[in-house]
Amino acid sequence: MSARPRVAAVLVALALLAAACGDSDDAGDTSSDSASASASASASASASEPASDSASASEPASDSASASGSASGSASGSGSATGISEDELATDTDNPLILEAVDGYRAYVTEQIETMQAETLVFTDAIRAGDIEGGKAQYQISRRPWERIEPIAGLIEDIDGAVDAREDDFDGPEDPNFTGWHRLEYALWISEDVSDMGPIADQLDADLQTLAATAAALDLPPGVLTVGAQELIEEVAAPDGKLSGEEERYSETDLFAFQANVEGSEALVDLLRPALEEADPDLLAEIDALFEELYAQLFALGNYEDGYPPYSQVTDEQRSDFAATLGEVAERLSLLNGTLGLE
Repeated sequence: MSARPRVAAVLVALALLAAACGDSDDAGDTSSDSASASASASASASASEPASDSASASEPASDSASASGSASGSASGSGSATGISEDELATDTDNPLILEAVDGYRAYVTEQIETMQAETLVFTDAIRAGDIEGGKAQYQISRRPWERIEPIAGLIEDIDGAVDAREDDFDGPEDPNFTGWHRLEYALWISEDVSDMGPIADQLDADLQTLAATAAALDLPPGVLTVGAQELIEEVAAPDGKLSGEEERYSETDLFAFQANVEGSEALVDLLRPALEEADPDLLAEIDALFEELYAQLFALGNYEDGYPPYSQVTDEQRSDFAATLGEVAERLSLLNGTLGLE
Protein backbone atom coordinates (compact mmCIF):
# COMPACT_ATOMS: atom_id res chain seq x y z
CA MET A 1 0.00 0.00 0.00
CA SER A 2 1.39 3.37 -1.00
CA ALA A 3 2.20 5.90 1.70
CA ARG A 4 1.15 8.80 -0.52
CA PRO A 5 -2.61 8.85 0.32
CA ARG A 6 -1.83 8.85 4.04
CA VAL A 7 0.61 11.74 3.64
CA ALA A 8 -1.98 13.68 1.64
CA ALA A 9 -4.48 13.27 4.48
CA VAL A 10 -1.93 14.47 7.01
CA LEU A 11 -1.06 17.49 4.86
CA VAL A 12 -4.73 18.45 4.60
CA ALA A 13 -5.10 18.17 8.38
CA LEU A 14 -1.98 20.27 8.91
CA ALA A 15 -3.24 22.92 6.52
CA LEU A 16 -6.51 23.14 8.43
CA LEU A 17 -4.62 23.36 11.72
CA ALA A 18 -2.35 26.09 10.40
CA ALA A 19 -5.35 28.06 9.13
CA ALA A 20 -7.13 27.74 12.46
CA CYS A 21 -4.03 28.80 14.36
CA GLY A 22 -3.53 31.74 12.04
CA ASP A 23 -6.92 33.10 13.06
CA SER A 24 -5.97 33.28 16.70
CA ASP A 25 -5.41 36.69 18.21
CA ASP A 26 -3.81 35.62 21.44
CA ALA A 27 -0.61 33.82 20.50
CA GLY A 28 1.36 34.95 23.53
CA ASP A 29 4.99 34.44 24.42
CA THR A 30 6.09 31.11 25.86
CA SER A 31 9.19 30.38 27.93
CA SER A 32 10.45 27.30 29.73
CA ASP A 33 10.44 29.00 33.10
CA SER A 34 6.68 29.51 32.92
CA ALA A 35 5.90 25.84 33.48
CA SER A 36 3.22 25.07 36.00
CA ALA A 37 3.94 23.05 39.10
CA SER A 38 2.13 19.99 37.79
CA ALA A 39 4.42 19.73 34.74
CA SER A 40 7.66 21.10 36.13
CA ALA A 41 8.63 17.84 37.76
CA SER A 42 8.71 16.16 34.34
CA ALA A 43 10.31 19.17 32.74
CA SER A 44 13.12 19.06 35.27
CA ALA A 45 14.30 15.65 34.14
CA SER A 46 17.80 16.96 33.52
CA ALA A 47 19.44 13.74 34.49
CA SER A 48 18.75 12.22 31.08
CA GLU A 49 20.79 12.62 27.92
CA PRO A 50 19.23 12.99 24.47
CA ALA A 51 19.05 10.24 21.87
CA SER A 52 21.13 7.12 22.48
CA ASP A 53 23.01 8.67 25.40
CA SER A 54 19.94 8.68 27.62
CA ALA A 55 20.59 5.36 29.35
CA SER A 56 21.59 6.48 32.81
CA ALA A 57 19.80 3.97 34.98
CA SER A 58 21.81 2.04 37.54
CA GLU A 59 20.15 -1.31 36.78
CA PRO A 60 21.08 -3.30 33.66
CA ALA A 61 18.35 -3.64 31.08
CA SER A 62 18.30 -7.42 31.36
CA ASP A 63 17.21 -7.15 34.97
CA SER A 64 14.51 -4.58 34.38
CA ALA A 65 11.50 -6.83 34.02
CA SER A 66 10.72 -7.57 37.64
CA ALA A 67 7.22 -8.84 37.02
CA SER A 68 5.99 -12.14 35.66
CA GLY A 69 2.99 -10.81 33.71
CA SER A 70 2.60 -10.38 29.98
CA ALA A 71 0.88 -8.19 27.45
CA SER A 72 -2.07 -10.57 27.41
CA GLY A 73 -3.94 -8.49 29.94
CA SER A 74 -3.75 -5.36 27.84
CA ALA A 75 -6.52 -3.53 26.08
CA SER A 76 -7.95 -4.68 22.82
CA GLY A 77 -7.76 -1.15 21.50
CA SER A 78 -4.79 0.10 19.58
CA GLY A 79 -3.84 2.78 22.09
CA SER A 80 -1.79 5.26 20.17
CA ALA A 81 -2.97 3.81 16.85
CA THR A 82 0.58 3.98 15.55
CA GLY A 83 2.91 1.46 14.06
CA ILE A 84 3.74 0.02 10.68
CA SER A 85 1.48 -2.45 8.94
CA GLU A 86 3.41 -5.26 7.25
CA ASP A 87 1.28 -5.06 4.12
CA GLU A 88 2.54 -1.54 3.36
CA LEU A 89 6.24 -2.41 3.50
CA ALA A 90 8.64 -3.23 0.69
CA THR A 91 10.14 -6.59 1.57
CA ASP A 92 12.94 -7.02 -0.96
CA THR A 93 15.95 -5.08 -2.19
CA ASP A 94 19.31 -5.98 -3.65
CA ASN A 95 20.83 -2.61 -2.70
CA PRO A 96 23.66 -3.40 -0.26
CA LEU A 97 23.49 0.10 1.22
CA ILE A 98 19.86 -0.42 2.20
CA LEU A 99 20.54 -3.91 3.55
CA GLU A 100 23.32 -2.43 5.69
CA ALA A 101 20.86 0.21 6.92
CA VAL A 102 18.40 -2.52 7.94
CA ASP A 103 21.13 -4.18 10.01
CA GLY A 104 21.91 -0.82 11.56
CA TYR A 105 18.27 -0.26 12.45
CA ARG A 106 18.04 -3.67 14.09
CA ALA A 107 20.96 -2.65 16.33
CA TYR A 108 19.34 0.74 16.99
CA VAL A 109 16.04 -0.86 18.03
CA THR A 110 17.87 -3.23 20.38
CA GLU A 111 19.77 -0.33 21.95
CA GLN A 112 16.62 1.73 22.42
CA ILE A 113 14.71 -1.17 23.99
CA GLU A 114 17.55 -1.82 26.43
CA THR A 115 17.58 1.86 27.36
CA MET A 116 13.79 1.84 27.65
CA GLN A 117 13.82 -1.09 30.05
CA ALA A 118 16.51 0.44 32.23
CA GLU A 119 14.89 3.89 32.36
CA THR A 120 11.43 2.43 32.89
CA LEU A 121 12.68 0.37 35.83
CA VAL A 122 13.72 3.62 37.52
CA PHE A 123 10.23 4.97 36.80
CA THR A 124 8.36 1.91 38.03
CA ASP A 125 10.56 1.64 41.11
CA ALA A 126 9.47 5.19 41.99
CA ILE A 127 5.83 4.14 41.55
CA ARG A 128 6.26 1.09 43.76
CA ALA A 129 7.98 3.24 46.38
CA GLY A 130 5.11 5.76 46.36
CA ASP A 131 7.47 8.50 45.16
CA ILE A 132 5.18 10.79 43.16
CA GLU A 133 7.76 13.49 42.42
CA GLY A 134 10.34 10.88 41.44
CA GLY A 135 7.80 9.22 39.16
CA LYS A 136 6.94 12.53 37.51
CA ALA A 137 10.61 13.32 36.91
CA GLN A 138 11.28 9.91 35.33
CA TYR A 139 8.06 9.57 33.34
CA GLN A 140 9.15 11.19 30.08
CA ILE A 141 12.72 9.92 30.39
CA SER A 142 11.37 6.37 30.35
CA ARG A 143 9.16 7.06 27.32
CA ARG A 144 11.70 8.63 24.97
CA PRO A 145 13.18 5.36 23.64
CA TRP A 146 9.65 4.07 22.96
CA GLU A 147 8.81 7.22 21.02
CA ARG A 148 11.97 6.83 18.90
CA ILE A 149 11.05 3.31 17.74
CA GLU A 150 7.26 3.51 18.02
CA PRO A 151 6.51 2.43 14.42
CA ILE A 152 7.65 -1.14 15.12
CA ALA A 153 4.71 -1.44 17.55
CA GLY A 154 2.59 -2.36 14.54
CA LEU A 155 4.82 -5.36 13.90
CA ILE A 156 4.45 -6.72 17.46
CA GLU A 157 0.91 -7.74 18.34
CA ASP A 158 -0.62 -6.31 21.54
CA ILE A 159 2.42 -4.34 22.71
CA ASP A 160 1.12 -0.91 21.69
CA GLY A 161 -2.20 -1.46 23.43
CA ALA A 162 -0.48 -2.81 26.53
CA VAL A 163 1.98 0.01 27.14
CA ASP A 164 0.77 3.10 25.26
CA ALA A 165 -3.05 3.00 25.21
CA ARG A 166 -5.08 6.05 26.19
CA GLU A 167 -8.20 6.09 28.34
CA ASP A 168 -10.32 6.58 25.22
CA ASP A 169 -10.00 2.84 24.54
CA PHE A 170 -11.58 1.98 27.89
CA ASP A 171 -14.46 2.77 30.22
CA GLY A 172 -12.64 5.70 31.77
CA PRO A 173 -9.17 6.09 33.27
CA GLU A 174 -9.83 3.72 36.16
CA ASP A 175 -10.93 0.81 33.98
CA PRO A 176 -8.90 -2.18 35.26
CA ASN A 177 -7.93 -3.04 31.67
CA PHE A 178 -6.23 0.34 31.22
CA THR A 179 -2.50 -0.35 31.70
CA GLY A 180 0.84 1.12 30.69
CA TRP A 181 2.51 4.50 30.87
CA HIS A 182 -0.62 6.59 30.49
CA ARG A 183 -2.46 4.82 33.32
CA LEU A 184 0.49 5.67 35.56
CA GLU A 185 0.58 9.20 34.13
CA TYR A 186 -3.04 9.64 35.23
CA ALA A 187 -2.24 8.39 38.74
CA LEU A 188 0.72 10.76 39.06
CA TRP A 189 -0.80 14.00 37.75
CA ILE A 190 -4.55 13.63 38.22
CA SER A 191 -5.12 11.25 41.12
CA GLU A 192 -1.79 12.16 42.72
CA ASP A 193 -1.99 8.76 44.38
CA VAL A 194 0.08 5.74 43.31
CA SER A 195 -0.61 3.59 46.36
CA ASP A 196 -2.42 0.95 44.30
CA MET A 197 -0.32 1.27 41.13
CA GLY A 198 2.26 -1.39 41.96
CA PRO A 199 0.61 -4.05 39.77
CA ILE A 200 0.38 -1.61 36.84
CA ALA A 201 4.08 -0.80 37.26
CA ASP A 202 4.89 -4.53 37.38
CA GLN A 203 2.85 -5.10 34.23
CA LEU A 204 4.68 -2.35 32.36
CA ASP A 205 8.05 -3.92 33.21
CA ALA A 206 6.77 -7.31 32.07
CA ASP A 207 5.30 -5.96 28.83
CA LEU A 208 8.60 -4.31 27.94
CA GLN A 209 10.33 -7.64 28.54
CA THR A 210 7.88 -9.15 26.05
CA LEU A 211 8.76 -6.34 23.63
CA ALA A 212 12.47 -7.06 24.02
CA ALA A 213 12.07 -10.80 23.48
CA THR A 214 9.79 -10.39 20.47
CA ALA A 215 11.82 -7.64 18.80
CA ALA A 216 14.97 -9.76 18.99
CA ALA A 217 13.37 -12.29 16.64
CA LEU A 218 11.56 -9.76 14.46
CA ASP A 219 12.15 -9.78 10.71
CA LEU A 220 12.65 -6.19 9.61
CA PRO A 221 11.92 -5.70 5.89
CA PRO A 222 13.72 -2.85 4.07
CA GLY A 223 10.54 -0.78 3.90
CA VAL A 224 10.50 -0.41 7.67
CA LEU A 225 13.13 2.31 7.37
CA THR A 226 11.42 4.51 4.81
CA VAL A 227 7.87 4.07 6.10
CA GLY A 228 9.09 4.26 9.70
CA ALA A 229 10.75 7.63 9.17
CA GLN A 230 7.52 9.00 7.73
CA GLU A 231 5.36 7.33 10.39
CA LEU A 232 7.24 9.03 13.22
CA ILE A 233 6.61 12.47 11.72
CA GLU A 234 2.95 11.61 11.16
CA GLU A 235 2.78 10.51 14.81
CA VAL A 236 3.33 14.18 15.63
CA ALA A 237 1.45 15.72 12.73
CA ALA A 238 -1.72 13.62 12.52
CA PRO A 239 -5.01 15.17 13.72
CA ASP A 240 -4.88 12.95 16.82
CA GLY A 241 -1.09 13.18 17.16
CA LYS A 242 1.30 15.15 19.35
CA LEU A 243 0.26 18.54 17.95
CA SER A 244 -3.27 18.02 19.28
CA GLY A 245 -1.98 17.56 22.84
CA GLU A 246 -4.03 14.40 23.29
CA GLU A 247 -1.26 11.95 24.10
CA GLU A 248 0.33 13.42 27.23
CA ARG A 249 -2.96 14.98 28.29
CA TYR A 250 -2.44 14.61 32.05
CA SER A 251 1.21 15.67 32.32
CA GLU A 252 1.38 18.08 29.33
CA THR A 253 4.85 16.75 28.55
CA ASP A 254 4.12 16.41 24.84
CA LEU A 255 7.19 18.32 23.66
CA PHE A 256 9.53 15.74 25.18
CA ALA A 257 7.80 12.99 23.17
CA PHE A 258 7.68 15.25 20.10
CA GLN A 259 11.48 15.61 20.20
CA ALA A 260 11.95 11.85 20.59
CA ASN A 261 9.73 11.17 17.55
CA VAL A 262 11.84 13.57 15.49
CA GLU A 263 15.03 11.91 16.74
CA GLY A 264 13.73 8.50 15.73
CA SER A 265 12.82 9.69 12.25
CA GLU A 266 16.17 11.40 11.80
CA ALA A 267 17.99 8.24 12.95
CA LEU A 268 16.29 6.30 10.15
CA VAL A 269 17.28 8.91 7.58
CA ASP A 270 20.86 8.78 8.89
CA LEU A 271 20.94 5.01 8.42
CA LEU A 272 19.72 5.49 4.84
CA ARG A 273 22.15 8.36 4.22
CA PRO A 274 24.66 6.41 2.06
CA ALA A 275 21.86 5.08 -0.14
CA LEU A 276 20.23 8.51 -0.40
CA GLU A 277 23.53 10.24 -1.19
CA GLU A 278 23.84 7.87 -4.12
CA ALA A 279 20.20 8.06 -5.26
CA ASP A 280 19.20 11.70 -4.67
CA PRO A 281 21.56 13.95 -2.71
CA ASP A 282 19.34 16.97 -3.30
CA LEU A 283 16.37 15.31 -1.58
CA LEU A 284 18.62 14.33 1.31
CA ALA A 285 19.81 17.93 1.66
CA GLU A 286 16.20 19.16 1.76
CA ILE A 287 15.31 16.62 4.46
CA ASP A 288 18.37 17.57 6.53
CA ALA A 289 17.46 21.26 6.33
CA LEU A 290 13.89 20.56 7.44
CA PHE A 291 15.07 18.52 10.42
CA GLU A 292 17.29 21.44 11.41
CA GLU A 293 14.26 23.71 11.18
CA LEU A 294 12.19 21.38 13.38
CA TYR A 295 14.92 21.25 16.02
CA ALA A 296 15.23 25.03 15.97
CA GLN A 297 11.50 25.35 16.62
CA LEU A 298 11.69 22.83 19.47
CA PHE A 299 14.80 24.29 21.07
CA ALA A 300 13.29 27.75 21.01
CA LEU A 301 10.93 26.35 23.67
CA GLY A 302 13.32 24.18 25.68
CA ASN A 303 15.21 20.89 25.60
CA TYR A 304 15.58 17.67 27.55
CA GLU A 305 18.06 19.04 30.06
CA ASP A 306 16.43 22.40 30.83
CA GLY A 307 12.87 21.19 30.37
CA TYR A 308 9.95 22.16 28.17
CA PRO A 309 6.89 24.21 29.13
CA PRO A 310 3.53 22.48 29.62
CA TYR A 311 1.98 21.96 26.21
CA SER A 312 -0.95 24.24 27.01
CA GLN A 313 1.57 27.11 27.04
CA VAL A 314 2.62 26.48 23.43
CA THR A 315 0.92 29.22 21.47
CA ASP A 316 -1.29 28.79 18.42
CA GLU A 317 1.36 30.54 16.34
CA GLN A 318 4.04 28.11 17.51
CA ARG A 319 1.79 25.12 16.80
CA SER A 320 1.08 26.54 13.34
CA ASP A 321 4.83 26.85 12.68
CA PHE A 322 5.34 23.25 13.77
CA ALA A 323 2.48 22.12 11.53
CA ALA A 324 3.94 23.83 8.47
CA THR A 325 7.40 22.32 8.95
CA LEU A 326 6.04 18.87 9.77
CA GLY A 327 3.98 18.95 6.60
CA GLU A 328 7.08 19.68 4.53
CA VAL A 329 9.05 16.92 6.26
CA ALA A 330 6.24 14.40 5.75
CA GLU A 331 6.00 15.29 2.07
CA ARG A 332 9.75 14.80 1.50
CA LEU A 333 9.84 11.55 3.47
CA SER A 334 6.96 10.19 1.39
CA LEU A 335 9.38 10.27 -1.58
CA LEU A 336 11.90 7.88 0.00
CA ASN A 337 10.30 4.65 -1.20
CA GLY A 338 10.28 5.77 -4.82
CA THR A 339 13.74 7.30 -4.60
CA LEU A 340 15.24 4.08 -3.23
CA GLY A 341 13.23 1.68 -5.40
CA LEU A 342 11.20 0.28 -2.48
CA GLU A 343 7.70 0.70 -3.92
